[in-house]
Amino acid sequence: MTELAIVAVLSAVIGVACGLFIAAFPSADPARSASRQLGAQVAEHRTLRRFVRARLDPGTTAGLTLTVALVGVVIVFIVFGVAIAMIRSNSGVVNVDVAVTRWAAAHATGVSLDVFGWLTLAGSTVGVVAVALATTVFALRRWRRWSLALFFLIVLGGQLLLSNAVKYAVGRVRPDAPPFHVLSGPSFPSGHATAAAATWAAVALVLSRGSSPRMRAILGGTAAGIAVAVACSRVFLGAHWTSDVIGGLLLGWTWFALCAVAFGGRVLRLGAPVQEASARPSRDRPSQSQS
Repeated sequence: MTELAIVAVLSAVIGVACGLFIAAFPSADPARSASRQLGAQVAEHRTLRRFVRARLDPGTTAGLTLTVALVGVVIVFIVFGVAIAMIRSNSGVVNVDVAVTRWAAAHATGVSLDVFGWLTLAGSTVGVVAVALATTVFALRRWRRWSLALFFLIVLGGQLLLSNAVKYAVGRVRPDAPPFHVLSGPSFPSGHATAAAATWAAVALVLSRGSSPRMRAILGGTAAGIAVAVACSRVFLGAHWTSDVIGGLLLGWTWFALCAVAFGGRVLRLGAPVQEASARPSRDRPSQSQS
């Protein structure tokens, strides 16, 4: 039962830390701030503004989706490049992975495997789709904005495409440590960890619209704790190496952050940076009477 205690403590610590961080900045909306800064930069450069407005036209969903996906792919592959190099060179990362998996296999029990089997559902395709649909229905009934449904569609679809693209590009073999069952398919990064990180963060962001700072902290901390718990369950089920789930968490949270910026943070309006850039010249332009 030691592994259950480890997962509980680790998830709680990270969840509480995330909640406290959010509570320390009750009025902060990092994605909205980044969205405004991006809009300001675009507005200052005419050529760049024309290019971005053409690619990120709020009326052209496909253009926005493709551009954000491209940015996400570039960022992910740059960050993962170092990790992949370390994995393929059998460096210290691999040694840690093997040691943790062997320890997990030696301490696995029927009860722990059952608990982790249920816990990992929170990051499965069925699990994330179900929670995304439930949140979307609730949000549509409360705020009646279809951009919320589009937000979840891009978050879920993007993380799935990115995680599988990286998986097949790396082609890492999964753990083989009895009594764990060897799973088929590439191992790095963990799809469950990626999906849990991106989806539960998106759920927290949507449900935090119009809520109190305390509730935003609780939602954010809970989302982080769930993602970490799902990631740990994949290791203790022998489905992934430790570095797989860490990479999955980073990928999921990065993709969520990109989508949140594209939708203007808690504003959750598609193409918010472009709308900010379009409005800024008219606000900054001097009036005719001053010329």
